Amino acid sequence: MSPSTAFAAGFAIGTLAMLAVFAFVFRRSFSRPLSAISQVAEQLARGEHGARVRLPPATRFGRLGTTLNLLAERFQHDISELRRLEQIRKEFVANVSHELRTPLATIKAFAETLHSGAVEDTENRMEFIQEIEKNADRMTRLVDDLLTISALESGKLPPAFEPVDLMRVAREVVVGLMPLAQKKMIVLRLEPFDIPQVRADKGQLKQVLTNLLDNAVKYTAEKGTVRLTASAQNGRVTVKVEDTGCGIPGQELPRIFERFYRVDKARSREMGGTGLGLSIVKHILELHGGSVGVESAVGRGSTFRFTLPSAS
Repeated sequence: MSPSTAFAAGFAIGTLAMLAVFAFVFRRSFSRPLSAISQVAEQLARGEHGARVRLPPATRFGRLGTTLNLLAERFQHDISELRRLEQIRKEFVANVSHELRTPLATIKAFAETLHSGAVEDTENRMEFIQEIEKNADRMTRLVDDLLTISALESGKLPPAFEPVDLMRVAREVVVGLMPLAQKKMIVLRLEPFDIPQVRADKGQLKQVLTNLLDNAVKYTAEKGTVRLTASAQNGRVTVKVEDTGCGIPGQELPRIFERFYRVDKARSREMGGTGLGLSIVKHILELHGGSVGVESAVGRGSTFRFTLPSAS
């Protein structure tokens, strides 16, 4: 073999060897990251939502892995949110069932008692009928509150905004609750205030004030005091409902605006509460661009405070 032929053969062999090495390196550099990405994708498809791609983010496949990781995190967040909503739905159904079961059972029991002959018992039948009426009223309030909160949450009850005279609405609410306050010898006081009109739905604002003042009167002992005040600053109006009632334990405060959450479950039901009043208050105020909070101390009373934008 001539030197030139040997050189050509050696060059060809060397070139083929380099190409083989390049192909091997190229295949490894592509197949490994692709395999890692494919493996994570399969894990995610199997429901292993915590699987993530571990590649240097600056590389081409690293960027692809980062995108897949972001999608996986978004998907995991969505799954967690769906589970949370499903848990809320289950708790809601369970709470509604529980709230309805007691008055239904009471109505059924008294109706059966009357049917079995107590209707002729002139001494006790009116008491039975009154109990039936009381529990029917309780169910009506519960259904009404359920419809209200459902409409608020679904956006089917948007506020009809207009300039509202807060003092006039507060006065109407106080007058309506005065008989209950007087029955308990509670001083229900509306402190005079001169503030701009608020931008609100008059009916919904009245419901907020009614719920807060009604709760304050119900949970204040005889000869106590319930006071409503308001002030304005920086384009917002702040309303305070203060009472000298039993107060709320500190650990309960973060949850009192949840649906069906009660600090004293037995007492709340006995007073006719549905467990939805404060949740309705919170929803209405949020739809108005406002907020609500509470400060309380056991044995000293509570102060509910909410804010609204002024109309001007």
